[in-house]
Amino acid sequence: MKKTAVLSIIILSSILHLSSCSDHEGEEIKGDKGIKSIPGTISTELPLKWDAGTYGGIWRDTDSEDPKSYNPFSNLDGTHLTVTGLMLDYLFDYDPYDREWKGNIVETFKVEADEENDSLELYCTLRNNIYWSDGVQMTSDDMVWWFNNIESDPEIDPVGSQGINIKMPDGSLQPYKIEKIDRLSFKYIFPRIVASPLLVVNTGSIVPKHIWEPVYKKGKKAVKEFWGINTPPEKLIGNGPFLLESNSPGERLVFKRNPNYWMKDNRGNSLPYVDKIVLTQIPDSNAEILKFQKGEIESYQLRGQDLATLLPEAEKGDYSIWNGGPSSGYPALIFNHNPETLSPDKYKIFTNKNFKKGISCLVDRDTIINQVINGLAEPQFHIISESNKYFNKDLASDCSYNPERAAVFFKEAGLEDRNNDGLLEDINGNNLKFDIITSSSDPILHDYINIMITDFNKAGLEANLVVVDRNLIVQKLLHTGDWECYLAGFSFPTFPEQWYNIWKSSGNLHYWNPNQTSPNLEWEKIIDENYEELIYTFNEEKIQNYYNEFQRILIDEMVIIPVFRKYTFMAVRNKWGNINWGFGYPIGDSYRRIYLKP
Repeated sequence: MKKTAVLSIIILSSILHLSSCSDHEGEEIKGDKGIKSIPGTISTELPLKWDAGTYGGIWRDTDSEDPKSYNPFSNLDGTHLTVTGLMLDYLFDYDPYDREWKGNIVETFKVEADEENDSLELYCTLRNNIYWSDGVQMTSDDMVWWFNNIESDPEIDPVGSQGINIKMPDGSLQPYKIEKIDRLSFKYIFPRIVASPLLVVNTGSIVPKHIWEPVYKKGKKAVKEFWGINTPPEKLIGNGPFLLESNSPGERLVFKRNPNYWMKDNRGNSLPYVDKIVLTQIPDSNAEILKFQKGEIESYQLRGQDLATLLPEAEKGDYSIWNGGPSSGYPALIFNHNPETLSPDKYKIFTNKNFKKGISCLVDRDTIINQVINGLAEPQFHIISESNKYFNKDLASDCSYNPERAAVFFKEAGLEDRNNDGLLEDINGNNLKFDIITSSSDPILHDYINIMITDFNKAGLEANLVVVDRNLIVQKLLHTGDWECYLAGFSFPTFPEQWYNIWKSSGNLHYWNPNQTSPNLEWEKIIDENYEELIYTFNEEKIQNYYNEFQRILIDEMVIIPVFRKYTFMAVRNKWGNINWGFGYPIGDSYRRIYLKP
C-alpha cells in the first residue's frame, strides 16, 4: 500500500503509524507523551532503550482473516498486508515524537525545491546492505524497474498508480517520475512542489526486479496473478525482517526470521532476534482474550472493559500491561450541512457555529469518561494530535461542559424558549428535533450518547438515538444526505494530505456535504483555498501558518465536536524483552527487536 497526497484517509491510515525507531539508541527523543498514570500499568520511557537481545524463541500472536493473495498490487482488500507487511520493507519511517522522517532502506535523502520554477526533486541512496531474501542485492535498478513497470500501471497497481499523479495549478494531473543516478542512488522528479514528498513516495510494496521482470514479460495478467495464494512460501522473495514459512488457511500463518535482513543492533548483530512468528486465526476479541489468559499468545490489545479483568491477574499471569496513552482516534458529533436535504430552518441552525458551540458546551465529557469509560480517557478539544509536526497546543476549543454558556450560544444562534414550555424554538417558532445516528450496537457507545442526549433534552432540545445499519449510514453520509447528526469516528492525521478527501468540499468523504462542485459555505471556501496552498509548498513557515489557520477555522466553526480519546493498553508476557509499546511505537520495533529473556 502506498502513502499518497490525494488518496482517501481510509487507504492511508493503515500505514502511517509504522515507526521503526531504529536510530534512537542513546538519542533523546523530542516531545512529551503526557500519558496519564494508571496504577498497575507501565509506559514506554523516553529516550527509548534497546537491549542487545539473544536469538531464539517463537512469538505467538493472532490474526483475524486469511490472506486471499500475497500479491501487493492486485489484492485490493488489503489482506495481503499481514504477509507483505513483514516481508517487504519501507523506504522511510516517520517518528511521531521526533516529528521527523528517518531513512529505512534508504540511508540518505535530500530534497531540493525550486520555488521560483515550482519544481522539486527528492534524491535517495539505498543502504549498501539491503539484500533480497534469495541473496541478491537490492539496487536502484529494482526501484526504477518497479516504479516504471508496476507502480505506474493502473492495470497492475490501481492504487499506486493513482498516487503518482500530482494535481497541477490548472487542475490537470501529471505523474512524478523516477531516474537512476548510480547503482544505489536515484531521484524522484516532481512536476511541481509538494509539501511532503517523502509521504508521497513512501511505500512498502517494492518487489525484486530479477523475480518479477520475467513474469512481466509474459503480460500484465501474469503479473496480477503472480504471488497468488497457492505460491510456495519459499518463492516469496522479500527484503523485510520476516519471511512466510507456511500458511494453513483458517488456522495459522508461520513466519521465520530473514537471515539477510539489513538492520543491526548496537553491537552489530543482525536483527530480528526471534526465530519465528506464529499468527493463529481468531474470530473475535472474546476468543483472543481467552487465548491470552490461557497463555497461548504473547500479547493482547485490551478493550476498555478488559482492564478490570486482566489487571488484577497480571502478577499471577506473569505479564505486564502497557499504557500506550491516548489513541489516535476519537468520536465526534457532526451535523449535516447539505441545503438540498435539510429543511431551510434546520440548515440555518446546523450551519450556525454558535449552535454547534452550544452543543459542545452540553457534552459532559468528564461524566462520560468517569461513568462509561471507567476514567480511561481524556477530554478532547484539539482537532489534530501532538504527533503532527504542525500541532499547535494553543489551538483548542474552549467549549467544555457549561449549560449556562450553551444557552447563550443557542440564543445567538436564534434558539430560545419563546413560549415557556421548556423547549427551544427557532425564530419561526419551530422546536428543534434531531436524530443522532450511529451504526454500532455497542452498549457502551449507546450509554455515552444517551448521557449527551439527556443534557441536550434538559437544555430544551429534542434529540434521539437511532441505530442504523452500517451500509445504510454510508449511503446516507456520502450519497442520499438524509441525516441530521452523526457520531463519527475521526483519526488524527500525521500530515495535512491525509484529510484531503475529508476537508476539501469536493472530497467524496466530506461528510457534511460531499462532492461539491464549488464550496457552499464560507468556511469550506477558506479551507479549500488553504489546502491548495498548504499541500503545494515546501516552506515550513508557510505550512505552519496555513495549518494554524486550518485549525483555527475548524475550531471556530465547530465543524466537528470532539468528545474524548480513549487510553490504549497492551498486555505482554514478561518473558519478552524490548517491548517498548505505545502510540506510534509497535511492539519491539515491529517485532524486529523483541527477544526471549534468558
